[in-house]
Amino acid sequence: MPAVAASAKVLGMADLPETVTLDNFVRAETATYFRKQLAQAPVNEYFHNRVPVNVENQIIIRSNVDLIYSYAVVDVTEGATFTVPASDTYQVAQIIDENHYIAAVVYPGETATLRASDLTSGTHVYILARTATALGLEQAHALQDGLTIDAGSANPFDAPNFDEGSLQEVKAQIEARAAEADFSKGFGTPRTTDPVNHMLAAELGWGGLSPQHAQYFQALTTCSGCDEWTFPVPPLDYEHNGYFSVIKYDEQGWLDVAEPCLTDNDLTRNDDGTITVRFGDGACGTENLIAATEGQKYFYGIRLYRPADVDETRAFIEQLRANPIVAAR
Repeated sequence: MPAVAASAKVLGMADLPETVTLDNFVRAETATYFRKQLAQAPVNEYFHNRVPVNVENQIIIRSNVDLIYSYAVVDVTEGATFTVPASDTYQVAQIIDENHYIAAVVYPGETATLRASDLTSGTHVYILARTATALGLEQAHALQDGLTIDAGSANPFDAPNFDEGSLQEVKAQIEARAAEADFSKGFGTPRTTDPVNHMLAAELGWGGLSPQHAQYFQALTTCSGCDEWTFPVPPLDYEHNGYFSVIKYDEQGWLDVAEPCLTDNDLTRNDDGTITVRFGDGACGTENLIAATEGQKYFYGIRLYRPADVDETRAFIEQLRANPIVAAR
């Protein structure tokens, strides 16, 4: 055996972590989420967060706070069936493969069955289930408990050992490109996404739903001390539990204040039917206020669940792009 090869074998270089680049970032970031979940519960079992996400318990970047989340990593080698209990509350089980593509989306009263052949690669999926808390935590907990998994195998999840240092470097590169992201082309399937936005979305909003299920808008700004954002009521399928929420994150995309979110039901309308949300210290009004500090860079955004029409909702988002936050003083 050549000396170099022998040294490599002795040092275990074949087992060294795989360097993360822009090309393999999506797989590396997704594997990280899979592993974090498996630290909470074994393969094929749900882990339920029983309280809304907050500054202390957040584990997924850009989480929402008016929903409670349930997570699972499931082996679909021999097939697995996923069920969401029937109800009138907003609840959805999103099934994500190892390349961060959406394999299925399951609503109340529905089931979906998947095998490895249904995925873009790999043998495991990540379930990200969202349950609205509008009718109280007790009902939301019962709906979480009604989520079921029936899997034909329970093989362990196996993925390359990705280098953490290079992963963090690539994440920082992508965060610097946040303004480029078009989430309508970032979440979905290989047919409905493009590679660049798929990569950006895997960092900027891992686990997001595709446009027919939800749409998202976000922008980065620097707080003037009192910022105002005015927009019309979004066009959603309100008859089927469609709703929206406005949220604020720090410049890395994490929750940083105790009350970072205002939902449809929280928001006071203006006399003309529009909505004005304020970000700041309250000096120029406390109605529809989310705390921010003068000079702070932060992301502000809106989530639009269950669009009535995909193109109409996209047009609404373009209106938001054209009418960003303004300094009110």
